[in-house]
Amino acid sequence: MADKRNYKADDELSMVGELGIIVASGNTNASTLKAKINASQELEAWSYQVIADTLYKQSQKTVNGEKVTATSAHNLFISTQADYKLLDPDNRIFMYAEYEKKRFSGFRYQTAIAAGWSSRLWHTKTSELKYSVGPGYATSKLKENSSQDLQEGIIARAAMEYKRKFTHQATFLQFISTEIANNFTKTKSETSLSTKINGALAMKLSLVMNHDTGASGSRKDLDTQTAVTLMYQFF
Repeated sequence: MADKRNYKADDELSMVGELGIIVASGNTNASTLKAKINASQELEAWSYQVIADTLYKQSQKTVNGEKVTATSAHNLFISTQADYKLLDPDNRIFMYAEYEKKRFSGFRYQTAIAAGWSSRLWHTKTSELKYSVGPGYATSKLKENSSQDLQEGIIARAAMEYKRKFTHQATFLQFISTEIANNFTKTKSETSLSTKINGALAMKLSLVMNHDTGASGSRKDLDTQTAVTLMYQFF
């Protein structure tokens, strides 16, 4: 059988950076600073993606009749995925890892690893749809004053991404992922529309929803973030 991976691969690294102001509702209700880096590369036999996303907020609160400035949110999310392409390069075996740290969330940090099957259902000049699904393992390090220090267990992870270019300047993106365990379900969704301004510079409007049934204390399960950011295509 012929190896279908013998095609011209775009082996140049793509990196996009974002910086902007966010208006959040749910557990975080304030204006804040958001920054994100998304790097990916398509090789002949492998594809890679690394995402680093951070959110930082300082807000004023009244203490003993005086207004003081304090950090009220500081989130960090890092993920990486490597796909090994099979004879049909649209069918792949993936390996995934993530690390998430959210202050004031009840967790010191959360991590997850997963592996399984991924596929591009289609890929054209104007649109792309791909998904991945497989088993994994997750750990959650709780706060020091919690009755349990560590939660861990087997998960099932699934993710889907749809991208559509309406014009040369405008691109729509819908991403959703979910991690399911015996004691929690963690789902992330991002819906965005980006428009080129000039050259490598673009503006992006996005709605991000994070739903975590393992949220502790009085925290809500759902966080929503509406952001307007500037994007820059480094290369």
